[in-house]
Amino acid sequence: MEIILVIAIGLVFGSFITCVSYRLPLGLDIVKKPSYCPACDAKLTTLDLFPLFSWLFSRGKCCHCGVKVSARYPMTELATAGTFLLIYSFYGLSAVGIILMVMAVLLLIMIVVDFEHYIIPDSVHLFLLPLGFAFHFARGSDASEVVSGLALGGGIGLALHYGYKWLRKKDGLGFGDVKFLAVAGLWLGLKPIVPFLFFSGVLGVATGLLWRVLKRGNLFPFGPALAVSLFICVAFPELSDRFWNIYNFMK
Repeated sequence: MEIILVIAIGLVFGSFITCVSYRLPLGLDIVKKPSYCPACDAKLTTLDLFPLFSWLFSRGKCCHCGVKVSARYPMTELATAGTFLLIYSFYGLSAVGIILMVMAVLLLIMIVVDFEHYIIPDSVHLFLLPLGFAFHFARGSDASEVVSGLALGGGIGLALHYGYKWLRKKDGLGFGDVKFLAVAGLWLGLKPIVPFLFFSGVLGVATGLLWRVLKRGNLFPFGPALAVSLFICVAFPELSDRFWNIYNFMK
């Protein structure tokens, strides 16, 4: 029953993510304005709001005007449910597990927005910051390690931003990415920063290659690579330990 509950909650939060990721970059109200069809502006009924199932029953079309509804909605809902289930399988419904689920929601909002608008909303940073402190409080982390990680992450972000601009005479890492690196440092502390940057680089290269294959241009969003890498390093710290073990073996 707990597994079914986690999946259901994941689908509901996935629906929330699709709403926020659509409205936030456009400056639309997230709380007060009811759900509506962007094509015909018709207010959605209760039957239209069941995560995943409403999309399947309507065959991916608006029930009011018949316009095709993007597959981003069910894909985001499924991704959220799958992530919640993954976290539950390792942490259960513990305090750390619930915090990681909230973190996953924020990171998925960031991923969708950055893919579609090439920006990382400041509101994501604002929520991730106190949540990171709550995570470390739940785990009993050393405060100096947390503050040092925040400073190191922010310093690396600024160095990459200004260093790339100095070397190539053009913008590279955006300030949204710089802010996120500072927040990532808070979550990670000192030692996992290097594996996090390595994973981010690998995923960033993969994203860039995919962008070129899809002919989306030379500019590609780096935020999704950062978000996925942060989640991996925070939720599965043993992977960071394996990174250092491999590094020490190859020295």
